[in-house]
Amino acid sequence: MSSGSHQLSGKLDSFLTELENHPIFENTYFKHLATHPWTPATYELFRANFFYRTELTVKGIAHVCARSAAVNDMDTLILFSYILGEETGMGNKAHCHEIFMENALNLFGAREYNLEPLKVQDAKNSPDIIPETLAYRERIQALISDSYPRMLGVVMALETHADRMLTAFREAFRLSRTHLDEAQYKKEVEVYFNAHVDNGVEERHAADARNCVLNNCLTQSDLNEIIYGATEMFKAQQSMWLAMYRKSAELDALPVSFQEESSYA
Repeated sequence: MSSGSHQLSGKLDSFLTELENHPIFENTYFKHLATHPWTPATYELFRANFFYRTELTVKGIAHVCARSAAVNDMDTLILFSYILGEETGMGNKAHCHEIFMENALNLFGAREYNLEPLKVQDAKNSPDIIPETLAYRERIQALISDSYPRMLGVVMALETHADRMLTAFREAFRLSRTHLDEAQYKKEVEVYFNAHVDNGVEERHAADARNCVLNNCLTQSDLNEIIYGATEMFKAQQSMWLAMYRKSAELDALPVSFQEESSYA
């Protein structure tokens, strides 16, 4: 390895370490959910926005597959094709993660809060969708449609964020369960989160995405684009989580302190 390549690799390693310790993982929404059980209103808020946010996942991964194929990046194509297969149930529609998520969250909503079910594909029409969720989707779509290294930075950040996000939400469901039988809850609701977190699926996805970034970080320009994509993805997500916290606090008639708001400035 040349001295230039070694220096570039060192810079990328430093950035990846920083990414693992990004303040987004200590955001106010995750902290709020750790101590405040959902109400019917705040659960509807969560469900609609989480559905619409997560509905972009398969579209984004398919986009990565198409672009990696177009530039003959076989390693990225193979890794993300496998991830796409997992997300879409490995050929079994009933095992698609979207359907899995929809059934789990609707069961919880019905039993805990007597809420009507919501289809993932209908979430975009929900009155509970906040502007920051719309902005998040628009920003992610723009970023992954830009340069190839920028797209890889975005998907790496998304995969890095997924494990911590799903762990935080699993704890929120545990805190909020009061009516649903524990055995049924674990079998039909928490299983959605456990399948991603306990089995190491999201950790593997994050590691795969990092490898794709490492393979494609050949110049300082590549590194700059990777860093920009990852950083901008986290900014968009951070803005959404802060807005979700503010809206939840408003629905619960709780004050939002200046310190909590300014921590994202």
